[in-house]
Amino acid sequence: MTDLVIGIPTFRRPGLLLRLLESLQPEIAGRELTLIVADNDCDPVVETLVSEFPREAGQRFIYLPVSERGLSPNRNALVDAAMREAPDWRRLIMMDDDGYVSEGWLATLLACADTYEPHLVGGPVEGLLPPDAGLLARNSIFASRRGAATGPTKLLRTAQNLLISRRLLDLVESPLFRNAYKASGGEDYDLFRRVQAAGGEMVWCEEALVYEPPAEQLRPATVLKRYYTTGIYMSKIDQSYDGTGATWRLAVKGSVGALARLALSLPKLRKDPIAKNLLTIAHYSGRLVGMAGGHTSRYDKS
Repeated sequence: MTDLVIGIPTFRRPGLLLRLLESLQPEIAGRELTLIVADNDCDPVVETLVSEFPREAGQRFIYLPVSERGLSPNRNALVDAAMREAPDWRRLIMMDDDGYVSEGWLATLLACADTYEPHLVGGPVEGLLPPDAGLLARNSIFASRRGAATGPTKLLRTAQNLLISRRLLDLVESPLFRNAYKASGGEDYDLFRRVQAAGGEMVWCEEALVYEPPAEQLRPATVLKRYYTTGIYMSKIDQSYDGTGATWRLAVKGSVGALARLALSLPKLRKDPIAKNLLTIAHYSGRLVGMAGGHTSRYDKS
C-alpha cells in the first residue's frame, strides 16, 4: 500500500495528458505511489495510454472511467478511488491534464507539506503564452497564477497543483467537490471557502511550479468571458458563506473601484493598467449578474 496518490481528471486531451505523465516520470522516480487518471470521456485511447505508460516497481497506474459529466463528479471519483485503491493514503495531489510539472516539483511540494502539515497545499501555475498573445491575455490568469511567499494563506487559487491531506476528510464532509458547481466551475473555490469556514489550514508553496500552456485561443472576448463567468460563480459561493448583503456590497464596490481606476488610466494610455482594469470590470460585472440570478455553464460537457 502507498501513502501518496496523484489524481488527474481528464477530458478529451490525450496528447496533453501524455505530456503531463512524461513530466511526472522523473519526479516520481524511486517513489512508491498510486497514480489515478479519472477519464470523463471514457475513451479507450486514454485507457491504453495509462495502462501502457512505463512505471517502476511499487508504482500503480489506474485508469478510472467516470460517466457522470462534470468537474465535481470527476474530482470526487478520484477521491473515492484513492480510498479504495490506496486506503492508507496520507496525501492526494490533484493535477489538471493541461499542465506539466517543473523539475523538483514533487519533492518541493511534499517538503512544504512536511513543514507545515496543513489541510491543503497549493502551488502556482505559470502560463506559457504564445508570442502573439494579446494585451488582455498577457495581464490575465492565463499568463500566471503566482502568489506571495511560501507560507500560510487564507485562500488558494485552483485545484491544479493542489495537495490534499487525509486530515481534510475529518474537517469537511464529503463529497469534497459539490455537484452544484460541476458545470459552472468553482468547485475548487467552494472547497477552499469551506476549509476556511471550518478553521482549516492552507499553505501556499511558491516554489512548486506547474506550467500550463493555454488550451484555447486567447481572443479578447474569450479572456473577458472567463473573468465574467468566474465572477458569476464566485458571487454565488461567497453569498453562501458571507450572506447576501456583504456579497452585494463587494460586487458594487469592486465594480465602482475598477471603473474609477480605468477612468484614471485611460488619459495616460497606460496599457497594462487599462487591461487589468477591464478584466476586473468583467469579473465584477459577472458578480453583479450572479447576484441578480444569472448563471453560467462554462464546463457543460456533451
